[in-house]
Amino acid sequence: MLVDSHAHLDFVDDLEKALVRAKEAGVKKIFSIGTNLEESKKAIEISNKYSSADLKIYATCGIHPKDGRADVEKFGLLHCFETLKQIARSSNKVVAIGEYGLDYYVTSDPSYAKASEGKQETSEEEKKFQRELFRAQIRLAAELNLPLVIHCRNGWEEIFDLIDKRGRTSLGVFHSWTGDWEAAKKALDLGFYISFSGIVTFQNASAVQSVAKKIPLDRMLLETDSPYLAPEPFRGSTNEPKNVRIVAQFIAGLRNQTVDEISFKTSANARKLFNLL
Repeated sequence: MLVDSHAHLDFVDDLEKALVRAKEAGVKKIFSIGTNLEESKKAIEISNKYSSADLKIYATCGIHPKDGRADVEKFGLLHCFETLKQIARSSNKVVAIGEYGLDYYVTSDPSYAKASEGKQETSEEEKKFQRELFRAQIRLAAELNLPLVIHCRNGWEEIFDLIDKRGRTSLGVFHSWTGDWEAAKKALDLGFYISFSGIVTFQNASAVQSVAKKIPLDRMLLETDSPYLAPEPFRGSTNEPKNVRIVAQFIAGLRNQTVDEISFKTSANARKLFNLL
């Protein structure tokens, strides 16, 4: 049994066929992730339409630090979170708040970054916006008593500080882990799970592979982040949930364990974190 704990199913090509292939690969549960108000609604719609006895699909609702910015600029933060709360409460298929977090990405987009020493870096204004967005969703997760699905890119110290100071009542998962072992220890000390995507299979991902080897198996989840981050040897192609088996196989090799051991325990971890027991 395998669980894909993070997939953007509304962007997966020919979803019905992709779900058939997932079932053939042994995937029993998939979490469809919301990244803005509209995508959060779609995640619920997908979970209702495609969930079956042999493949359960659940939803999360959240406002991503980049994908959800347009919603906040159009409607305002308070309205967005009242709406997000209503969406999350509208279905028992919603099992977490997220994906949200900090994304301090080096980019050439002038609306998102400022020039610094010949490269574009995330502006202080953008960082302030993302921190405010992050705090609000931590409060919402605590109010609804739902776990967190956290995205982090290049903002590790700040994100740990924000989580620690907010005094969350629910735990959560850092999805598609890209940090080093020092960051992983901080996430584990805070009680979080760590999820690995196809990135762990990349040749240049030695730091991520080191974390996958070291962390306790009872704190690990697996994901595809479909349709993004296809694992080797399919890197660069469109990803889909069936490929979570490749992630499991790769991590099994890293840890000198069987695929069955990895899939059984990570599936149990997902059930526990998302209260599906």
